[in-house]
Amino acid sequence: MIVRHSLFYSLIGAWLALPLVAQAAPAANLPKDPLSTGNLLSVFLGLTFVVALLLGAAWMIRRFQKIQAPREGALQVTAQLSLGLKERVILLRVGDENVLIGCTPGSIRPLHTWQGPSPVQGSEGDSSLPTSPDFMTHLRSVLATQGLRRPGASS
Repeated sequence: MIVRHSLFYSLIGAWLALPLVAQAAPAANLPKDPLSTGNLLSVFLGLTFVVALLLGAAWMIRRFQKIQAPREGALQVTAQLSLGLKERVILLRVGDENVLIGCTPGSIRPLHTWQGPSPVQGSEGDSSLPTSPDFMTHLRSVLATQGLRRPGASS
């Protein structure tokens, strides 16, 4: 991540220094024809740079839009697991109740509910919760107790 930031700042610094380099060049070297190859190349590279900046900004907005700060309230998303491109399993905490739901583009179904502490440790390292296996292990054990198995898994 630090390498990306330093590269980004290096490119910005080089771009800001371009007018200083252009002023240092003698006026005799500048082409007189506005449609010369040098001018067209300069315009094309400038437009390419601006379009690349716009695409980069759109990508950053799209990527960081998914990151949300944890919210305090009655309904909390404790954990989520992507099962495919649009399918995911989400563990919700509602008061003292945990709800495991499956989300697909066509429906949202509750898979399992239980009372008590969440099987996932809090991000603050809350020591009041008992030590338990991670979310994936808990999901596998719940599916095994219900007689379900993962598609494609051999048994």
